[in-house]
Amino acid sequence: MPRVASDLSEASSSRDVAKVPPRTDISAELRRRILEWHYPPGHHLGEQALCAEFAASRIPIREALRALAEQGLVDKVPNQGCFVKQPDVEDTHELYELRLALELYVGETLVHKTLPPDWVASQRACWERLLAVRADEAMDGDALVQADSDFHLGLAQATGNRRITEALREINDRLRFVRLAVITTPHRVQETAGEHLAVLDALERHDAEAVRRTLRQNINHARNKVDLALGRALMKAHARR
Repeated sequence: MPRVASDLSEASSSRDVAKVPPRTDISAELRRRILEWHYPPGHHLGEQALCAEFAASRIPIREALRALAEQGLVDKVPNQGCFVKQPDVEDTHELYELRLALELYVGETLVHKTLPPDWVASQRACWERLLAVRADEAMDGDALVQADSDFHLGLAQATGNRRITEALREINDRLRFVRLAVITTPHRVQETAGEHLAVLDALERHDAEAVRRTLRQNINHARNKVDLALGRALMKAHARR
């Protein structure tokens, strides 16, 4: 795994809000901006402005906004348009409950299998290095969140169940702001690294009880900080205005 602050994910730093994607990617690009809090809660997504930015007619813009509304990312207000939805604490906790249920299923499935050796080796190399991260080391939040997501999605993919993997990918996207708010301190990075290594150890021992315990610990550590994460994310989003 490359350096935490710079090399871990150079690609993530190259993406920019001002970059206009092809018309077919309008919905995906607006979704990315919302999930990464480039648009703060309450931000008005005006059709005219979006048409100008994406050089598109109102039809694809309306289709994109309708898709975002169906995903629960924007609210459609009659005669006013679409607004980025306010985060909801209860909804976020429910997402964590769903994530935990799916992750436990993944763990119970994999405890009877052997994980791909190359993948396990790469994950161990990644998290063992982060286990010894210095207290003064700069943290690349985007890269750390991506590494965390790759770990959990890698486990899901090892089950061979595409539906489970896609469901977890969707949940990970929706909870990204929580992870960004709580995983970027050296102390939490070390905790996360230790928890991930413990999950791998339990899976390699085929210890079902330890797998359940370590997965619960890892996921609940983040879930317990939802209120803090929402507060930080809101402050950061409004500071961009």
